Amino acid sequence: MFSRDNRKSDFFYEPDVSVRLDGNLTDDLSYRLYARAQYDAFAREKDGNAAVARMGARLTENWDGWRFSAIYEHRCDFDGVYRDLAFTSDDVMGSVARDFRVNNVTFSPLLLLTYRFSDLAEARRWRFDALLGIEVKLDPQWSIVSTPLFEAFWFTDGLNRGRQDQIYSADIGLKYNFASNVSLTTSVLYEARESNVMVRRYRDLRIGPRLDFAF
Repeated sequence: MFSRDNRKSDFFYEPDVSVRLDGNLTDDLSYRLYARAQYDAFAREKDGNAAVARMGARLTENWDGWRFSAIYEHRCDFDGVYRDLAFTSDDVMGSVARDFRVNNVTFSPLLLLTYRFSDLAEARRWRFDALLGIEVKLDPQWSIVSTPLFEAFWFTDGLNRGRQDQIYSADIGLKYNFASNVSLTTSVLYEARESNVMVRRYRDLRIGPRLDFAF
């Protein structure tokens, strides 16, 4: 999957459901407990089907407009749609984020560093994420949105020891807010992965809608 050879196009859908409990320990310190399930189901290329189940906790300190977070997440990765358990892992993360507003434009930069412990040696790795959320409000319902992203991976064990990947992605979308808790975003995303392992390099183009709602 995602190789430069024998490329194929397909349709897929990706349900992503989470439940969470948020609260405050102090005026500046908040917590979140959450559980999340998501999967990819392809129309034709069934070997691409995969699923993830997660449980985690997050502490966030707000300081002068910046948000500093410490996160722990336990996850189970499955082959197919919750068919066979592939591996389990524990992610330890630290992040810093902030929102900047300039007239009708909101910029939301985020830096995230993760180390993954796993029962599968090949899944153990460091990961660094840098992204910039951008939202341009056109009116109360319509927005133009984009989230350029850079990810870097350093694998530490097993057959992947020494492997280094870098992922670059850029997207642009049009978002419509039906209500304060329901929105529909249609976007185009281009993603490229570079790696010191030749077969891990790929290019990916995705086009489609996303429906977000909370209650």
